[in-house]
Amino acid sequence: MAGQYSHKQFFRQIPNKQLAIYFESNDVALGIDLIELKEKEVDSIFDAFMALPEQQQAIIEAQFQDVNAMASEGGVAALIDEANYHKDDDFIETISAIEGFHAKVMWAFLEKQDYWRGATMFLHADNVSSSFWKKRNDLPNASPHVENEDIDLLAKAISDYFHSSQGRGRNCKVEPYRRHDKEYFFAYPEDFGQSGIEWVSDSLTTRARHPAFEIIFVYCEDEGSIDIYAPRNTKSVPELQKLFAKTILKFDSLKDGSIDKRVYDLEPLADAEFKFQIEPEAGIANIAVSRLRLSLKDGSKRRIVLEADTKHNPQAVYGLLDQLKPPAHYITQITVKVIFEAVKGRRAKTRTFNITHPNSCALNYDGTDLMIRNMLEKSGIAPR
Repeated sequence: MAGQYSHKQFFRQIPNKQLAIYFESNDVALGIDLIELKEKEVDSIFDAFMALPEQQQAIIEAQFQDVNAMASEGGVAALIDEANYHKDDDFIETISAIEGFHAKVMWAFLEKQDYWRGATMFLHADNVSSSFWKKRNDLPNASPHVENEDIDLLAKAISDYFHSSQGRGRNCKVEPYRRHDKEYFFAYPEDFGQSGIEWVSDSLTTRARHPAFEIIFVYCEDEGSIDIYAPRNTKSVPELQKLFAKTILKFDSLKDGSIDKRVYDLEPLADAEFKFQIEPEAGIANIAVSRLRLSLKDGSKRRIVLEADTKHNPQAVYGLLDQLKPPAHYITQITVKVIFEAVKGRRAKTRTFNITHPNSCALNYDGTDLMIRNMLEKSGIAPR
């Protein structure tokens, strides 16, 4: 993810030529020649921007924050996924040749607005913690229906459900996108009315509004699975599964289902000699298990947590396990530290995450996290 937004930092990251194209295409007169300025000479750009009318600044700032939020490996990957859907090979070739995430993303924002919305939605879904997704993978392998009338049916079904059961959701909009072999549906039902304090020009005022809350459906026909993200609406997930099955999969009914039945197999990691299967293209330099949570087999619901510094000894936690010789146990959680190969003199990236039995993994589904997930699958740890 990109760092916190600031005007000057953003102007340093975006080439002057791209800034000039942005301001010219939006009929914004800064009063300075951006092309003549040296790159990263941002003070004059900042001063000119701050001299713009307040309302105009607010619109531009919102767009720049959107670009900044996408300026990451995951954001570029999401843009490429959307371009792949449109079979735009030229896009992929061009964005790959541009140096820097901010410059890549700003080019896409300027030149390929048609791809922007879908890519931002994918990145948002990728960054949702795995603990918030509720998966069901016992559905028949049915082709989804994604015509406009089908999407409207899903939106109405969601609206009717929340309006009749909770008194909100009077309106709802659903936006469908396809990514690889998965169908994404982003739903925005209307929430309860709220009021908030806002600045309007130089006056502080209270405004009433009806915000939307969010529900995301991700359906995979090959897996017969549906993932639902419904924060603060977990109890509604079974009903949302049925609404989706009826409107998009055209099932007359859907029996009450179970959560994801796949299980992470952590037992091989009890062996200090276990080797992760690393593909050369993954760019992984080193992997170490730095923490083990053991659940004793005696039925007492007791746990032992072992943690060790692996900086100088990747096997440190196993040395501790051998030294303590705990009673018979299962491994129910591990902490894994992955170090990637340094690129072009930059500091090597490190990713530390937990895997918890039976099926929780604190990795996202984009960028290097996706590479790690693939590695775990090849190593026989992650469920297929």
